[in-house]
Amino acid sequence: MKKLMVLLAALVAGVTLLSTPVRAADGDAVLLVAPARYTVMQVAFDLARRYPTVLVSYQSADPDPRLHVWNGYEWMPLQPDDYRSGSFLQTFPSRTLLLGDDSLLPASLRDVSAWCPETKQFPDLETPALVNAIGQYIPFTPSDWRWFAGRYNLTLADTSAAKRQQLASESYYDSTAPVKDPAPGFFKYFTRSRRSRASAADAPIEPVEPAPGEVITLDSAADSVPAN
Repeated sequence: MKKLMVLLAALVAGVTLLSTPVRAADGDAVLLVAPARYTVMQVAFDLARRYPTVLVSYQSADPDPRLHVWNGYEWMPLQPDDYRSGSFLQTFPSRTLLLGDDSLLPASLRDVSAWCPETKQFPDLETPALVNAIGQYIPFTPSDWRWFAGRYNLTLADTSAAKRQQLASESYYDSTAPVKDPAPGFFKYFTRSRRSRASAADAPIEPVEPAPGEVITLDSAADSVPAN
């Protein structure tokens, strides 16, 4: 928790140190823009406890809403122009999550393309839907899912169970779909199948003509006789 708060303070250090050069995007950090509502902020802070997250809150749906940014210790006022330019950040998060539908989220907060390459808007602010949407986007680890489920008394459902069961029961030999590429006719490290050859019973019997001076063994008990 302390390490995350220190990281948040470093990310938002540009609020008081605007002369500091802005560095490249931080691939692990997420900017979470959320309405100043208790239940939404509770989820936001829980996310910040487990992932490096910069929190920005907004009030009202006006074109220039009242903004605050959490610096790891307290909420600090944030000017809309500083938000749009990203000048309040010392390091840019690579992803921005915007919480609220179009009637709630001011349009001026949606465009951060000047400094953030990826944005995602989640309109549903109900706690189960919000946790589920954020968890799939981050994405959460199994430990994260269990933690949030216990935190908000939610029931976990494995949506991939049916797919895994289907994959486990599938067999290449049972497939009736056409093969995209023909099967190889010869394997370098294996002999050809005997089924492709004529059986020993069907093979024609060819007499053996002995060469002069050779010895033919009639059977194991017979003597060897010189050939004519």
